[in-house]
Amino acid sequence: MSTRGRFTGVVVLTIGLTSILSLIAGCPIPDGSTPVANDNANDNAGTVDNANDNASTTPKAYVGAAVCLPCHADKHANWTATAHADALEALRGIGQEANAGCIGCHTVAFGETDGYVDEATTPDLAGVQCENCHGPAGAHSRDPGDLASRPVVDLAATVCGACHTDAHHPTMDEWELSAHATALEGLRSSSHAGDGCLGCHSQDYRYAIELQEAGDEVDVPTVETAQLSLECATCHASHGGVDQAHQLRLPIVDLCGQCHTQGEDAFPGGSPHHPQLEMATGVGAFDADNAALTVAFSPHASLFDASGQACAQCHVAAHEVEEPNEGAPNVTGHTFNPFDESIEEHQAEQYTGCIDCHTDADTADSKRTSVQAEIQAELDRLGAYFDSENALYIDPTTLSEADQARLATAKFNRDFVSADGSTGVHNALYARAALAITSDIVAELAP
Repeated sequence: MSTRGRFTGVVVLTIGLTSILSLIAGCPIPDGSTPVANDNANDNAGTVDNANDNASTTPKAYVGAAVCLPCHADKHANWTATAHADALEALRGIGQEANAGCIGCHTVAFGETDGYVDEATTPDLAGVQCENCHGPAGAHSRDPGDLASRPVVDLAATVCGACHTDAHHPTMDEWELSAHATALEGLRSSSHAGDGCLGCHSQDYRYAIELQEAGDEVDVPTVETAQLSLECATCHASHGGVDQAHQLRLPIVDLCGQCHTQGEDAFPGGSPHHPQLEMATGVGAFDADNAALTVAFSPHASLFDASGQACAQCHVAAHEVEEPNEGAPNVTGHTFNPFDESIEEHQAEQYTGCIDCHTDADTADSKRTSVQAEIQAELDRLGAYFDSENALYIDPTTLSEADQARLATAKFNRDFVSADGSTGVHNALYARAALAITSDIVAELAP
């Protein structure tokens, strides 16, 4: 698995004063009594290469999620409803619960001192638990006030990628090839980079804002100090506690729409910025009188109703192969763009998400090719009117104030269709309508 020379991990641990005081006072337990040190005498007669001697009262490094429960009841309750909690059961379902090549990603610390041995010896360490991501919690559970022993909070995708990789589930391998993995790098290379952009380009920034809104005093990263791009935790709730499949933080349209939107403040005179949500749902452009442009039908509208897969229908196209291997791996859809031909591996067939509606790949390809050629030709034609080096350029300084406003609407609509990036595929009818407004206006204003 390649890391492509990018940043792959950082410990981000921030906590408010009230949280620190509660730790120093000792974690509460359900009956309200004083916390006691955990000796983790879980009777592990260690075997194999773990060399566990859990029959003794020797303090253990790994203690299991049950020990975290008294102080972290809400997170524990959420976690129990996730697939992680039943990870060993998933192996059992395919008869691999004793396969040493699989157990390491379905239990706590298999092969490490005090880690999982087998179900009979270490049942409390079965499944993917707190310590898989946060590290050993034994010392912390025995002395919660010792900040040096607190488990880490690492939001880097490499934490998840330690297991979500290889031919069977190459999520990490795919994500590394995606634009999400380089979102922070891309922002820094932009001429208009600013800290306000980090909400859609940096996971550690998003986490700092989340903590700040919860009342913690934290240092919020800047473009210069942010370290993480858009990682797994940007879209997936690590502890669960959400109503969406795959531990997604929000319904897909809202999740993608947090960033793939021009927002509420995009108007003629400005420049629309990544308006994919608006284009797909048929809003965001303007009529000649500056009223909102409406089109009666959006061909992809059904994808955005309560039961639709929205953006994921096409952009998270997944498929499984009968016998996955490095040459023919499964595909989870985490390159997020099967149409990006610069990504040569870990891609689903381009039209995997389209053939549910478009009959077959050839039909979908023909429609896509035709629409994109049409829209691109119109974008190119209309672009001449806004290019000061072109003979067709309309100079706004020669127009009345009213006509300047009309020209601004024309330019906005063309920029809106261009900035969407799909060249009409997201919503061909709306793209045509927006460009028709532009065409009508420039035809009237051209000298």
